Amino acid sequence: MTRFVSRTVWFACAAAALCLQVSLFAAANQQQQKPQEHQHAEGKHTHPDAAKMKNPVASTAASIAAGKKLYDAQCASCHGPTGKGDGKAGALLKPLPSDISDTEWKHGSSDGEIFTVIRDGASQTGMRAYGSRIPANDIWNLVNYVRSLSPKTTK
Repeated sequence: MTRFVSRTVWFACAAAALCLQVSLFAAANQQQQKPQEHQHAEGKHTHPDAAKMKNPVASTAASIAAGKKLYDAQCASCHGPTGKGDGKAGALLKPLPSDISDTEWKHGSSDGEIFTVIRDGASQTGMRAYGSRIPANDIWNLVNYVRSLSPKTTK
């Protein structure tokens, strides 16, 4: 009986220590993310490192077609068939998906910034990260397709 009680006490202490570690990690992680969250809350989205990235995939008809295929499969449900942010699944998200067919993008409009948002997702939005599911070369094709939705955007 004593052995059972001491094991129970040991497990309870171990569980409490684990909970404390998780809480401390969450608090530290929250402190690190506050500047970015504040940045997003203010509508300011600067991604200087991403802006420096150059698109290694030429914007050819083949690349745009490959990007459209990915867009239709992965993005249209939220961003809509023409990128207006009016997809059926997107209507359930808060905030609503961005209109990616216009020229004003909150996360930056360079190829690198678009690539980074697709790869890493966007904090405090429904935009999830696709970097683990879509190879980088295919994300660049997607960037080229997104660019074709609004010919006014600049690289």
